Amino acid sequence: MLDISSLVYTRLSNDETLKKYIKGSGTTRNDTPSAFPYLYFKSLGQPTTSSSLQNKQCAISADFEITIYDSGSSSKAKQLIFLVADIMTELGFILKYGPLEVDRSSTSEAYRWIARFHRTYCEGDLI
Repeated sequence: MLDISSLVYTRLSNDETLKKYIKGSGTTRNDTPSAFPYLYFKSLGQPTTSSSLQNKQCAISADFEITIYDSGSSSKAKQLIFLVADIMTELGFILKYGPLEVDRSSTSEAYRWIARFHRTYCEGDLI
């Protein structure tokens, strides 16, 4: 089975430009991030889009959701999600949703911006 979630997360979290601004990142949802600004990376699924005559997976439709949390300001979180969007575009993804600010339920909740990305990945493609 093809699975590119770890590869994409690693490329994103190790990007030198983004590392200057992000204090923490992860793939496990936490109610309270460990540090701010924080990048949460979630796979929305990678179903098969093409298979061989031997029923071997040849291509997948990869969708990821990325959320940026910041305790200080919405504008900083917005700048970071736009930076993430630029990096994901460089990796061959297209923006399918957002970037959009998530309404806060209380004044003590962190500012959040969210975006979803899509790419069809074929076996052997470079990311």
